[in-house]
Amino acid sequence: MNRGLVAVSDTDRHRELLRSAGEFAAGADAELILFSTLSYDEYEDGKDAMKGFEQIEGTDYGIDTFRNQLEQRIESLANQVLDDLDVEYRIVPRIVDDRSEADEILDAAEETESDHIFIVGQKRSPTGKALFGDVAQSVILGFDGRVTVDLE
Repeated sequence: MNRGLVAVSDTDRHRELLRSAGEFAAGADAELILFSTLSYDEYEDGKDAMKGFEQIEGTDYGIDTFRNQLEQRIESLANQVLDDLDVEYRIVPRIVDDRSEADEILDAAEETESDHIFIVGQKRSPTGKALFGDVAQSVILGFDGRVTVDLE
């Protein structure tokens, strides 16, 4: 592995996945791409919530503000989880529209020339074991490289 993309969010499972990916990257002397998204709907909701502050402060809370906030959250998470590991990482925050999360992950992996993807999957019942969930399954089928799925 030269570069691994980790789809991260601030949950315990994502923290564990990030830690595992960080250990793997440190051992392989590889770079990590920390990929996180905020949906356009979440952005619009946040922007609506900030309208009162815009009038008081005289500032504009545009899309770059929310992208920067997302990047800061992921930076804080990375500092906590990867603190003691010797691993280089880059943060790729995205505000996304109606495209699927799998498409966003695959596009980011291609753009960053990642050769490994780390994602959290949904746990399934014994009869649905072969199915990992829409996102994980789509990433596995659509990526020409290794994919690590954390299923708990």
